[in-house]
Amino acid sequence: MSEKPQQQKNTKKRRDSDAGIRRFLAILLSAIALCMMVMVFYTLRHSTTDPTVAEGKTMNWTPEESLAATEMNAATEATEPTEPLDPVLYAAQQTLSGMTLEEKVYQLFFVTNRELTGLYYANTAGEETRAALASKPVGGVVFDRDNIFGRDQLAAMIKDMQSYTSIPLFVGVEEEGGIELYSYLRTIGVTGRYSEMGVYGDGNESDRVYEIGSEIGTALTGVGFNIDLAPVADTLVNNYNPELGVAGGRRAFSSDPETTAGLVTQMVKGLHSGGCMSCLKYFPGLSASYTDSRYGEAVSNQTLEEIRQNLLAFKAGIENGAEMIMVSHLCLPNVVEQADGENRPAAFCPEIVTDLLRGELGYDGVVITDSFEKGAISYNYEVGIAAIAAIQAGCDVIYMPSDLEAAAQAIITAVNNGILDTARIDESVLRILTLKYSHGLE
Repeated sequence: MSEKPQQQKNTKKRRDSDAGIRRFLAILLSAIALCMMVMVFYTLRHSTTDPTVAEGKTMNWTPEESLAATEMNAATEATEPTEPLDPVLYAAQQTLSGMTLEEKVYQLFFVTNRELTGLYYANTAGEETRAALASKPVGGVVFDRDNIFGRDQLAAMIKDMQSYTSIPLFVGVEEEGGIELYSYLRTIGVTGRYSEMGVYGDGNESDRVYEIGSEIGTALTGVGFNIDLAPVADTLVNNYNPELGVAGGRRAFSSDPETTAGLVTQMVKGLHSGGCMSCLKYFPGLSASYTDSRYGEAVSNQTLEEIRQNLLAFKAGIENGAEMIMVSHLCLPNVVEQADGENRPAAFCPEIVTDLLRGELGYDGVVITDSFEKGAISYNYEVGIAAIAAIQAGCDVIYMPSDLEAAAQAIITAVNNGILDTARIDESVLRILTLKYSHGLE
């Protein structure tokens, strides 16, 4: 063998040996680094979770101490909320938890000033109003022509009224535009003068209806109102209906469901742009009747499927955040099973309020009845019986009872006797409080 090949062979061996040493060192260094990382992780973890380590003490706990610490950590983890609590809902729940039954029941009523105080044509909210609100802390007060005399008078009266309550009031008015009967504030220059809503429906004047809603909303909030009991969301079924048709001042927008839905949406959006809450009426419709619910029973022979075809505007209003829905006194014998041959108004029917409105349409907002001063109720029912029936059906608010105290006491007695469940009252009051607080009422 020559000398040169032997040298090459020795060089190759040295290189292989060096490579093996380098691999060994690399593995050794990696192992050392991994061990150090594990030790650091272990030290940091126990220094943040173990109070003895954090304080530089030895981990010398007794079994009892270890068990107590484990239970404490488990309790802490169990009480940690899985998601942030809604502050509005929390505030409403806190208020509800501190209320008496009487205070809860009075929140279910939206009344006129004359029914609250016994005073007709009052233009101020003085000591009589303060005392009345203290003994009968109602959920809301609606103004009509009896208490509307001027812009400054109205603003002062509403401001004083709100100052007397611990729970803020809904303060409302039925300001639809159109005929004067449903446009009180234009007579004192608070709102403008507008055509009947049916006129805007004829031309499907979407932009104009939004402007009207915005102007009305801004005007109402400017004097202290926080809700407009409008718009009419009925699709006009009978043009001769005495409340919503030609004879009633064309208060409904249109006989076409899509046109009605579009204009109701614009009115709701307009009111909201002015900072004012809205109320869709009169679910599931009122215009099919040939008689007037203001003066007696109103009946429609529509089927449930026919009614569903005219609910598009209510669906649109719900989708656009309408805060309340008013249920009519229309009797629907082909939809609701009648008891003992008696026609029941829609506001008394769980089939309408709970099944159709809350169930099919998915509405979970505040449901208010139509006025209990209307003849459909006041001529045919004792106010207490009517109030209980409406709450049983799923309504949250009784609108304009003819005798506030009698209606409230009937509900209180029904709860005490087990006819109404306390949880049912709490459900409605929580909706009312949540709506008030969510809109910043104070």
